[in-house]
Amino acid sequence: MNGTLVDENLGLFVAVARQLSFVEAAKRLGMSTSTVSRRIALLEETLGTRLLQRTSRRVGLTLEGTRLLERAGPLLDQLGAVLDQSVDREEEPAGRLRVTAPVTSGGQRIAPLLFSFAARHPRVAVELTLTNAVVDLVEEGFDLAFRVGPIRDAELVARRLWSIESVFAASPRFVQDTLKGQTQLTREALAKVPAVMAMPRGVWRLRRRDGGVEEVRPMEVRVAVNDTQVAVAAALAGLGVVSAARELVAAHGKKLVPLTVKGRTPEPRELFAVYPSRKQLSTRARRALDWVMEHGAPESPRRA
Repeated sequence: MNGTLVDENLGLFVAVARQLSFVEAAKRLGMSTSTVSRRIALLEETLGTRLLQRTSRRVGLTLEGTRLLERAGPLLDQLGAVLDQSVDREEEPAGRLRVTAPVTSGGQRIAPLLFSFAARHPRVAVELTLTNAVVDLVEEGFDLAFRVGPIRDAELVARRLWSIESVFAASPRFVQDTLKGQTQLTREALAKVPAVMAMPRGVWRLRRRDGGVEEVRPMEVRVAVNDTQVAVAAALAGLGVVSAARELVAAHGKKLVPLTVKGRTPEPRELFAVYPSRKQLSTRARRALDWVMEHGAPESPRRA
């Protein structure tokens, strides 16, 4: 297989790995599912390793696939950014930049980046809407959105920004009274403890050491809320175990005790920048996206 074909198949692998779906990746790429599957199989044969775990119900990353995605994904994103910068790169951005982002990651990460971008470009005015709802970007008139993946809308262009690494945590009193001082749990024990949920579908997704992903559905959900900071507040009140971004847990110091699950870690969530595929990005939106991608992951490029 020649090098060009390997490069093309690598792009297909990254698309499938980010969507964890051959069907969704094929739709996004305008190809048939069988073609995508066949070409990724060729890539695996060329590399001599299995990159994806395929079952009739889901697609998961192997350890080798996870490592390849972590290395190749950012390089492909950078290439896309370089190509974008080749158009109107000298034009000074101006006008109102309308952006939507999740409440927690938007407030903690995206907002400061957009503010620094606006400070650099005085002709740009920023209008930031923080919401966990999935809004129609065209109908609502947004230039750009930031969303936690996977992105399953084939009408959107998605660019991965960084991974949000999560940890389990609970209040010290909860650890002592309910967990009897134990800070390492088994998968089975995790399912039985009172839970504070800030995750979609009421499940925790765990990544095994072999790269596979599995779901744990808590038997007792004490609090369910669509905002992570509020969920953390419930955990601080001793209502249960919460899964939240590592930096958010760390910000509370000794008021929260990190918990581990034997042989497993919370599956990282991927943060994407998205915009409609049929709508060309304005200069201000493209420059803002470039700024976020360049300055957005200060100390831990792949962690929140």
